[in-house]
Amino acid sequence: MHKKSIAMAIALFVVGSLGGVVADRFLPIGNAQAGVKLDAAERLIDAVTHGQAQAKKVFPGPGGLTGVVIEANQHPLVAWITPGGKYLAVGPLLNAQGQDETRLAMEKLDLLPKVMAPADFAQLASKEAGGFVLGKTGPEITAFVDPNCIFCHKFYEQAQPLINAGKLRVRFVIVGFLKPDSAPRAAAILGAKDPQAAMAENEKGFDAATEEGGIKPMDNPPPALRAAVENNTRLLAKSGELATPTLIYCNKKTGLKVIHGLPQEGLTGLLGQLGNLQGGACKE
Repeated sequence: MHKKSIAMAIALFVVGSLGGVVADRFLPIGNAQAGVKLDAAERLIDAVTHGQAQAKKVFPGPGGLTGVVIEANQHPLVAWITPGGKYLAVGPLLNAQGQDETRLAMEKLDLLPKVMAPADFAQLASKEAGGFVLGKTGPEITAFVDPNCIFCHKFYEQAQPLINAGKLRVRFVIVGFLKPDSAPRAAAILGAKDPQAAMAENEKGFDAATEEGGIKPMDNPPPALRAAVENNTRLLAKSGELATPTLIYCNKKTGLKVIHGLPQEGLTGLLGQLGNLQGGACKE
């Protein structure tokens, strides 16, 4: 990710903690002190984000860090102030056992739901998520994507030649949470006369430098359309992680899978493993 300002860094923090991007860098935030009190954290976060995010709570963290609950774009998340207060650590924080302290803290604070079983989440997504399918033949993957998600953009680029070759179908479920204009962009796609063409427009004009989709955000989406985007986003949260892309597919050997982020082997490598996903379940 490229950051243009500290305010943008906090916006990108939503991408790191909630969008499946491993943000393992440290972002300077000024003269915060370890063990900073809430009123000081409020002033700090307000100043560095120009009012785009707010500090809601502070708490002792591991290794001398101070945990901070931040709300950005109506999404609460956890960050860590380093000893001395010169840096803000964002994204996954791994302990010696490989556990993500950020996620553990968010679960303890009831900021994240417990992980739903893959079979239950797949059934829920099949019944209640609104989206559209690209491709007519081949095994199907359900993909939760945000129009401003660069890794969703990479997924789309990897999927397109496989879709065109009749080797893959993708059911796209559009969510909106990464940036303030994510939901209006999602509405522009879902509300288009041809959502597939709108999706293609968004990906063709995707700006990798700013991590922004190419379609114009919809001005004042109608309530029903706004509700559809919000419903898709709430459903994604029930997977246990508000991350994009989140993929649901069937593995021929191991059954139903839910993964956050791009598959390590890439879509081409994954293709040979894909089974038949129908109605949120694996079919023979």
